[in-house]
Amino acid sequence: MKALVTGGTGFIGSAVVDCLIEANHSVRIFSRKDHIPEKLKGWDAEVFRGDLENPGSVADAMSGMDIFYHIGEIKNVTKAASEKNVRLMEHILAAREKTGVRRLVFASSITVSGIPSVTPADENTPPETILKDHYTSYKRRCEELISSSPDREYSIVRPAPVYGPGSRYLSRLIKTLEKIGPLGLPFIGSAENNAPLIYVKDLARAIFLAGFREAAAGQTFNLTDGFLHSWFDFFNEIARNLGKKLRILPLPPILLKLPALPLDLFSGFFGMELDPVSYLNYFSRNISFVNNKARELLSWEPEYNLEKGIREMMISYREE
Repeated sequence: MKALVTGGTGFIGSAVVDCLIEANHSVRIFSRKDHIPEKLKGWDAEVFRGDLENPGSVADAMSGMDIFYHIGEIKNVTKAASEKNVRLMEHILAAREKTGVRRLVFASSITVSGIPSVTPADENTPPETILKDHYTSYKRRCEELISSSPDREYSIVRPAPVYGPGSRYLSRLIKTLEKIGPLGLPFIGSAENNAPLIYVKDLARAIFLAGFREAAAGQTFNLTDGFLHSWFDFFNEIARNLGKKLRILPLPPILLKLPALPLDLFSGFFGMELDPVSYLNYFSRNISFVNNKARELLSWEPEYNLEKGIREMMISYREE
């Protein structure tokens, strides 16, 4: 099979490329740079130079491909960027018939599920609160475009927050815990509430399988590791690997909600979708999702618990 991957040099996309290469598939990486990653030299892999801001170059890259893993995105920092990502999806869907792509796999976000009305939640659980930030809104609109298209050869994967080697954000978090962990890490509430998480290699295998499993066609998957762990468990396991003791400085959610309220009221004047109150609720509530659907239809099982995943992530961090 020939697979196109956007975001193929990034945190999640590069792990999906690894899965494709290990399974002896041909890989085309869509990138603004024209050189192939060192680790892929000698394998059936190529780089197609283009830019996500140029939908025509994405359509050109789709030509002759069997599967398209759309993992990359135009960075969502403004409403305009969010709209560009939606328009890009419209171009991708329009180009499918001409280019011969059999299946589209879209990396969405667990935040599209919102704050579920009951937990543990599954893909059919109605939300108690819908999240309305730029990132989630663009993912939601792309899901709607994909699922309403006449071609059912698609799969949508909604990852929970992802951790593992190669994340620039987590590298900064690790450095922060290294410096201030004993002094106290500020967090909304006690950090003892459930945290939906997934290790990058487990997520990559699920995304990979979504492109090949017949039963995955026309399906949406919420992806977490399925374990019940808290934000404190996550931060504390990182600190433990650093040889540090972690102290949480709990911030009462009400103290943060009050100054956040004006942002809700005034965000419309700036043409931006901000939903800080909902996100404060999101990070201070017990939220968990089952992954039964992915286990059944993708024949997928997570291989990493929190201890194993963070240990591997920390080994990579020390080698940087």
